[in-house]
Order: sequence, then structure tokens, then C-alpha cells
Amino acid sequence: MLTRTDIRKEMMRIGGRKVDAPDAIEVRYPYKNEVIGTVPAGNASHAAEAFEIAAKYQPKLTRYQRQQILFKAAQLISERRDAIATTIRLELGISQKHAIYETTRSYDVFMLAGQLAILDDGQIFSCDLTPNGKQRKIFTKREPVRAISAITPFNHPLNMVAHKIAPAIATNNCVVCKPTELTPLTAIMLADILYDAGLPPEMFQIVTGWPADIGDAMITDPNIDIITFTGGVKVGKMIADKAGYKRAALELGGNDPLIILNDLSGTDLEKAATIAVAGATGNSGQRCT
Repeated sequence: MLTRTDIRKEMMRIGGRKVDAPDAIEVRYPYKNEVIGTVPAGNASHAAEAFEIAAKYQPKLTRYQRQQILFKAAQLISERRDAIATTIRLELGISQKHAIYETTRSYDVFMLAGQLAILDDGQIFSCDLTPNGKQRKIFTKREPVRAISAITPFNHPLNMVAHKIAPAIATNNCVVCKPTELTPLTAIMLADILYDAGLPPEMFQIVTGWPADIGDAMITDPNIDIITFTGGVKVGKMIADKAGYKRAALELGGNDPLIILNDLSGTDLEKAATIAVAGATGNSGQRCT
């Protein structure tokens, strides 16, 4: 049984400030249905403020600086592994062993993003490829968008957020993230890790709230250029309908068949069946593989 002092009262992270709201959302340990923490029940105005901050901020981090921030974040995730894993375990309900494994996967995400951050993403094209072409070259370069809206699910509270924010940092983009109300505490921990790693707080903000109160703002705010969502098909289709001409990356549902070949022995078949059941039921069945 958790005591009142064990219950974490967290706040949103907006523009470098910790922002509260009149009402709170309880975060529960699924295994025992105990309250382990609370986050603010934010609304559309909180999201609008965060997106305005993100859109007005113009990141000036060099490639080297971005790489160092990403590497430092990976280091801090490793150093704070046990505390992060405990939070994942409590709000998701998985074992400590599996929660620790998630921290190692997120470590990899930030390290890989850091390695890619220093690569030049510009391209050069020759124009004299046709009879009418001129002997000159053109080049392209990529520039950050105004703001990215990231909406993340419960099944991997750290790794799902990491997959959205790490590439954004590598490309000098600003993200406003709304983690699911089921597992928001880990996302807030990651935000604090990134701030400690040197990331300007305007580049990664966390808003929390019930989907009915804040969901539309995460899709329709005029400062949003890109929406990235991982979750169910029904919600994904709704986002696609409301997003209009905004770019959207929608990772929806899953289809992960397990193919059993006819050369398995009886022992191997038993093992395959055990693995199949574990894979189908882990994380309430919400697994990528």
C-alpha cells in the first residue's frame, strides 16, 4: 500500500515552467489499482500556449550541440535506470525486468539519433542532364517546422516518447507531447532528463489532460505542422479527418502473425506456443512484435 507521501504530484512542462490545473488525473498501478501519482487535467488553452511557445522559438543548436544533448540524455537514462524503470513498472504494470529493458532500448534510440544528428541532410543535383539542361547545380536543405504534435500510447511509456522526440532534437525541431493519461509520469521524467542534458525547454513540452478536453487542440492548433500519433485505428482515422492539410504520421494498430513451420519437433512446438501466448498477452496485448 502506497502512503500519501509516496504519491507523486506532477505538473505539465510548458515553456520551462511547471504548470498545474484546477483538476487532477489519477495515475494508477494496474496490478493493484492503487493511485501512484497525479497529473494536471489540462485543457485546450494549455496546449495552445505550448504550441505558441514552440512555434515562436527558433532553435539555433548546432549539429554538434544536438549530438551532445542526445548523448547526454542517453547517459542520464542509463544512470537513472532504476528510478525510471520503477515508474514504468508502477504506471504500466509490467515487471521490473521488462521495465529495465525498456530503458536500455530508449538509450539506444538517443545514441542512434545522436550519431545521425551530425550528418548533413542537404542534397546537390546537377541540372545538365537533358539537352535543355544548364551547366549548373541546385541544392536543397531541410529546415525545422514550426511545431510537432506528439500523442503517445501506454504500452511503452518511455520508448514511444523517445522515438518521437529524439529524431526531432536531431533535426532542431520543437515538440509538444501529450502522453496518454494512463502512463504520463515517465514522459515527464524524460522531459526533465532532456532539460538536464541541456535541451532548451521550448523544444520539448509536456501537456496532460483527458482526450475530450485536450485532444482536438493537439490536432487542430494552427501552429502545428506535423502530427505524430501511435495508437488505435479508430482514433487515428479521427485524427486524419481533422488534421486537414497537416502532415501526419499515424502508427495504428498492429498485425503480427506468428508462422509455425512444419519442421518443428514436439518440444519446439510447445515452446512456440508458450512464446505466442506471452507475446499476445504482454502489455495487455499492446506490443509491436
